[in-house]
Amino acid sequence: MKRSMKTGVVVLAVLASAMVAGCEDSKAKISALTSKNESLMMQNKDYQDQIAELEDYTRQLKEDSAGKDKLLAEQSREISALRAAPAKTVAAPAPAGGWERGKFGDKITVGSDILFSPGRATLRASGRRALDRIASELTGRYAELPVRVYGYTDSDPIRKSRKLWKDNLDLSSNRAMAVVRYLIKRGVPKDSIESIGMGDSNPVSSNSSRAGKARNRRVEIVVVKIGD
Repeated sequence: MKRSMKTGVVVLAVLASAMVAGCEDSKAKISALTSKNESLMMQNKDYQDQIAELEDYTRQLKEDSAGKDKLLAEQSREISALRAAPAKTVAAPAPAGGWERGKFGDKITVGSDILFSPGRATLRASGRRALDRIASELTGRYAELPVRVYGYTDSDPIRKSRKLWKDNLDLSSNRAMAVVRYLIKRGVPKDSIESIGMGDSNPVSSNSSRAGKARNRRVEIVVVKIGD
């Protein structure tokens, strides 16, 4: 009887020990699961934060893209308006010192009555003084540009100087050559200047009056603006 009681006590002790051990094991498992769950919850929170950041970034990109599209549309409209608008021509300032803007470049006109005696192609003192100033401009601000010297007469036929000139074209050519020769002496490169006789062509005034004829008797010095 006593042995049986002892045996029962031992069994109970073993069972109690097993129950205690099982309880401790369950607590450990619960603790481990709790820790794991907390870790997963923290990871999930991190993922949610990352998703929120990505959504904000995506929204910002869409807003930036919309702004750029709007800016491009505005620029496109401005370009179209500029292309449709008529071009405005800005007139170049007129040259000074008696020079004027001509069809082929800047030009200056000197009356033949200043340069020559009637029916002659020899320069007068007044003509040389006028050409001295022009030569300084041709070798200064117009340096290295081609120069054309055009001689013109009025429409009156050659009479008193018939022994010197065949006609007005002959007279105008020799007057233009006299001007060219003098300008070369004053430093204008001979390779950049040439003379052209025009006779009574291209009048600037009517030949029906003495004043008109005086204006038509002239020498035009033209500086050719290459690329204008």
